[in-house]
Amino acid sequence: MRFHRFLPLILAGACFAPLHPIVTLEPGVSLKDYPVIVVGEVTDRSGYPFKYPVQDSVRTRIADELRHNGLHVSPVTTDTTVPILFVVSSIDKFKSGALAMQSPNAISSSGCTVSSRLLDGHTGRRLGEIVASEMTSEDTPASSPFGLLMTCARMVADEIGRRAH
Repeated sequence: MRFHRFLPLILAGACFAPLHPIVTLEPGVSLKDYPVIVVGEVTDRSGYPFKYPVQDSVRTRIADELRHNGLHVSPVTTDTTVPILFVVSSIDKFKSGALAMQSPNAISSSGCTVSSRLLDGHTGRRLGEIVASEMTSEDTPASSPFGLLMTCARMVADEIGRRAH
């Protein structure tokens, strides 16, 4: 059996493997200390020509996934007696292979990067950051621009959920 014949397939599969979010927390910070989460603004820094504003959809997806993970998400809160985790996010990069010139032999890919800054809701102190990236081939359902963004948003929420439980 010739291994070199399968190497391109192995390498192509590695390019589209799901990536794990990169999490950085300040020393001594535990998300378990924050029983309430407020999902703040999402900005679009990608420069991608989305057909409609997608920032609210990303924000809603993060909040919905946090709730799905059993966390208490509040739209806003004025309660100063409980610690609040404030999450602000940005769509940093977006690439769609659908915009590229297609040829019969072309392999196109799409990708996104969403970063979320974690802040103390009362003091504004930076607690950490989560950067979620996803790459996919064009022939998968999640490769639509909207589907890809929702995957990155879910990855952010899932990582917050893991750290908060």
